[in-house]
Amino acid sequence: MPYPYTLAAALILAGVYVFGHRLRTRSHQRWWVSIAAGVSVATVFIDLLPEISESQARFEAGPNRGAALFPERAIYLALMAGFVLFYGFEYMATASAKDEPSNVFFSFQIAAFAGYSSLVAYLLVHNIWNDAQSLALYAVAMAFHLLLVDHSLANQRSRLYQNRGRWILALAVMAGWAAGMLTSIPEPWLARIAAFVSGGVIMNSLVVELPEGRGGRFSLFALAAAAYSVVLMVILK
Repeated sequence: MPYPYTLAAALILAGVYVFGHRLRTRSHQRWWVSIAAGVSVATVFIDLLPEISESQARFEAGPNRGAALFPERAIYLALMAGFVLFYGFEYMATASAKDEPSNVFFSFQIAAFAGYSSLVAYLLVHNIWNDAQSLALYAVAMAFHLLLVDHSLANQRSRLYQNRGRWILALAVMAGWAAGMLTSIPEPWLARIAAFVSGGVIMNSLVVELPEGRGGRFSLFALAAAAYSVVLMVILK
C-alpha cells in the first residue's frame, strides 16, 4: 500500500488518542461508545476472522508447519492470547474498583496498550490490503475501536491519562507505523499479530459496551454492527 495512505491512516489513529477527550461528555458519550463497539465487533467477525481462518489454512499447508507447536491451532492461539490478556487487565481493574488503581498498575496498563496500539498501526502497513478502500475500512474501524480504549483508560485515571497516557499511546501508534515501514516479518508471524489484535478488539469492545452499569445502548450497538457488516461485505466481496 502506498506510503501516503498508510501515513494518513496512522495519523488518524494517533489523533484519536490526542483528541478523543473532546467526545467524553455526558450528553454524547454513550451513543458513540455503542456505535464504536458495534463497528469494532463487525470488523472482527466479517473481515479479520475470515482472514485469520485463511491464514491458519495457509500456515498448516506451508513449510513452517513443523517449526510451531500445535500448528493446526497456532493462529487461533494468538487470537485467544489477545482476548485473555486484555480480560486479565479488566479483571485486575475491576478487582481494585473500590480503590483508584495504583500508578504502577496504570503505568503497566498504558505500556500494554501502547504495544497493542503499535501492533494495530503495524498492520496498516503489512496486512494484505486489496486496495485503498479496504485499508480505509480497517482504519475507520480501528479509529472507532481506539476511541473505546481511550474512553476506558480515561475513566480509570482521568488526570494521569489526560496528562501523559494519551500522548504515550499516540506516539506508540506512530512508532508502530514507522516500524512497519522499516521492517518486514514472515507471513506466519504477521497472521499471529492480526489474530492477537482481533482478540484484543473483541475483549476491549465488550468490556466497554456490555458490563452492568455502563448504560450501553443495544439498539445503537446492533445497528452499527449490522450497518458496518453490510458495508464490509459489499466492498470486500
